[in-house]
Amino acid sequence: MWSASRNESMLRLRGQVPSEEDRRTVLGMVKAHFADLEVEDRLKIAEGGPPREQWLGAVSFGLKQLSHLKQGSARLLNTGLKVEGEARSASDFAEVEKALSGPLPTGLAILNDHVRPPLADPYVFGASLGPNALVLTGTVPSEDRRKELKDLARRLFERPMLDDQMQLGSGAPNHWNDAVEAALKALSRLDSGKIALSGLAVTIEGLAPDKGTAVAVSYQLKRDLPALFSSSESIKWKEADFTGSAGMLLAPQSKDVDADSGAATAPHPRANLKAEQDGN
Repeated sequence: MWSASRNESMLRLRGQVPSEEDRRTVLGMVKAHFADLEVEDRLKIAEGGPPREQWLGAVSFGLKQLSHLKQGSARLLNTGLKVEGEARSASDFAEVEKALSGPLPTGLAILNDHVRPPLADPYVFGASLGPNALVLTGTVPSEDRRKELKDLARRLFERPMLDDQMQLGSGAPNHWNDAVEAALKALSRLDSGKIALSGLAVTIEGLAPDKGTAVAVSYQLKRDLPALFSSSESIKWKEADFTGSAGMLLAPQSKDVDADSGAATAPHPRANLKAEQDGN
């Protein structure tokens, strides 16, 4: 058995090496990959195990993957490798996943892969809806979830272009998937706008086709979000005045919406001002 584990300041070596020469070779690999880390060497010489070149190839491969981690370990059990930990960045995570699923050194098998994307704190996600495109930004937990969100976006939004700028990251809050879906469904009812999730806070702003839609979107988002999440809305709508020009009015917040009917229970002050002007 051989292992190497690291944190942000130290690398620890444990287990057996076939010879003193092999120990020096391993320490040379360590210096090449981890020049800035303190090394704690507790390797012991023990005969046996896989052929020397095969063993050194497996150790070199394991150290290479470990260099992409912020913290974690690589463990070699005969000809089987276990890698686990947190990647340093989204690109580092992609490199490890590619290496572990691609061609491996002769005789090596991957026993498990428990590498996580880098921790994102706060966990941020956003979507911006323009006239010709929907842009998705921020962090997603996995490639599978990225695909699911893109599929959902294509169903909800009639736009010729979907711009995926999302990156992988760990640390999503509980019920994050449900919160993102609720926010995207609310955004899909607007002519333009954007949503943003940061931790457990959700914001939406944009332009609705009419007052009823603006009020309904605000109510819908409050209703559909998981209980842990809070929301803030700033939604305008188009309203033609007596001259035929268009004005912009803020939609009532959810506290102004009747929970049973979805109707506004108190008009916005700017709406009162407009009514007084029309009356004059």
